[in-house]
Amino acid sequence: MSKLKQRIAAALAAAAATFTLAACAGVGDANGADLIKQARSDYKSLDSAKVVMTNTETGEVEQEFTFKYDEKDILMFSYIGKSEKSEYAQYNNGVECYTYENGELSYVHKGDKGFVLYNRAATHPQADEGLILYSPSAITDSDMTEEEGITHVSHIYDVKKIKAEAESGTVTDFRTDFYFKGDELLYFTETTETDEDGTHRVHCYKVEITEKNAVEKVENTVKPYQ
Repeated sequence: MSKLKQRIAAALAAAAATFTLAACAGVGDANGADLIKQARSDYKSLDSAKVVMTNTETGEVEQEFTFKYDEKDILMFSYIGKSEKSEYAQYNNGVECYTYENGELSYVHKGDKGFVLYNRAATHPQADEGLILYSPSAITDSDMTEEEGITHVSHIYDVKKIKAEAESGTVTDFRTDFYFKGDELLYFTETTETDEDGTHRVHCYKVEITEKNAVEKVENTVKPYQ
């Protein structure tokens, strides 16, 4: 997978009759800062959720991350993802960790070298607020519009400042687009543009946070490969 996790989606088609909202951001912040900061905080505070990442060009779900904290705040999670060149799955229940990567299976137990125990204080990157990218010092342009009760916040990033890397080729552009109803984040998209030996490519993904505080069981996503 790309180091940006290629988790992302194309921006929705621009519609007519939109109007620009007055920016209320603080010093050093970009448009929509308060909404995004609240969304990041809300996501980090969840006890469980499922994150679905869809390739908008194909409509195919390419990544899923499901997590749940137990009564001791130990994180259980499963992940499955694929790209043009790789396939990966991992399951960690706080005691055992199973991993599948491009045909290879591995297993570690709590106490073994390489085993990572995640909890609420030191959680998995995709269960943390960083899933929802916001780095104001690296934003080169931002905008916030509203149409029919939906607020659209867009940020364009300096790819060098966020150290953007792709699975192949060189990243030339990266942007995020967030869609809110009131202060509720409906979904967000990320668009990565790359140059691959002179060929321009666009990798677009839509990210939806579902089953908020409603995950009953985290399934072993590696089991089908065993």
